[in-house]
Amino acid sequence: MLTFTAVSLRYPTATIFNNLTLNLPEKRVVITGENGSGKTTLLMLAAGLVTPDAGEVAFDNQPVTSQQNKQRIGISASKVALPTFFTSRELLDFHCHMHQCTLDLTMAEQLGFSPFLQTRVSDLSLGNYKKLSLLTALLHEPDLLLLDEPTNGLDDDARHAMNAILSDFTGQLIIASHDTALLSLSFDREIPMQHIRGVS
Repeated sequence: MLTFTAVSLRYPTATIFNNLTLNLPEKRVVITGENGSGKTTLLMLAAGLVTPDAGEVAFDNQPVTSQQNKQRIGISASKVALPTFFTSRELLDFHCHMHQCTLDLTMAEQLGFSPFLQTRVSDLSLGNYKKLSLLTALLHEPDLLLLDEPTNGLDDDARHAMNAILSDFTGQLIIASHDTALLSLSFDREIPMQHIRGVS
């Protein structure tokens, strides 16, 4: 279960979260809201990639920044840049080495990504970059999967494949999206971003 306890995050020009307490026991949660509403930042906090000014973010009662949870979390988000000097295959090999998992290219094939495994990351199209980002989030079989606008840049075939992959995912899935119409998934809970931030 993902929990935010008295979390505050302030930037020089804005307060993003102020004393946020949020419990997410549900297996499948979608966070909705317009671009710029804070959805991506919420996922970055959940992944331990942004540190709050106050409070704690935990998964299964352990801080998301703990070494144990770093191996249990997968994230695909626009603010998580992939290293561009690798080929796609090299990046996936490196990812699996770091997470001590075996590289299985089945999902790459399902997403139609196999022809681009030898392409340098810097040369990928927007859609193929998104596919690679999704693969790095999924390949180590995380217990918590965080996806920011997962349909962005994907064609119809890739969206269908992604939805099928996510339907089979057994961990906790949290998606941030401003357009849920492209997600053929059932969710246990939908939370508008304005409710999280206390904006009326």
